[in-house]
Amino acid sequence: MKKLITALVLSFLVATPALARKPSGDNIVELAVGNGNFTILVELVTIAGLAPVLAEEGQFTVFAPTDAAFEETFFPGVTAGDIVGVLSGACTDVIAAAQNILLHHVTDGRRWSNSVVGKNTKPLEMLNGEFLWVRSDGSIRDAAGGDEADIVIPDNNASNGIVHAIDFVLFPSNPPCGGF
Repeated sequence: MKKLITALVLSFLVATPALARKPSGDNIVELAVGNGNFTILVELVTIAGLAPVLAEEGQFTVFAPTDAAFEETFFPGVTAGDIVGVLSGACTDVIAAAQNILLHHVTDGRRWSNSVVGKNTKPLEMLNGEFLWVRSDGSIRDAAGGDEADIVIPDNNASNGIVHAIDFVLFPSNPPCGGF
């Protein structure tokens, strides 16, 4: 019996990487909605008008803040509405500010964690035009060296890209308004 259990565990471990690399069939937005840990992100992506972009056939890699990441960055119990309120108090164009922050978490291409972790000799250009570096320990730094997040759940495979869940919201250094 012990040999059978060992064989089953070993076969699962050998098959797991292949399963992880098989796209779920859901696009990035559908994957985030179905996961349940990205409700604030999904609401902000929708408000900013980026849901159609992240649902199309292009290939993207998203460093996606979880709901817990938004709470850690802002305050416990924060909602997408609260964040829009903060932005509207500091910005004349809330949509542009939200897009800038969100696109600071997205890069072109399908990038598995093993292709970005520790590859800090070449920065990743994000869709807002700024750069991020992912260190060998899975932490992410921006060009200014300010914000830092950790990849907490890597390699969530969508039909049009990869989603890496992160534990903090990263802010661009070229804010369109105020402190954002």
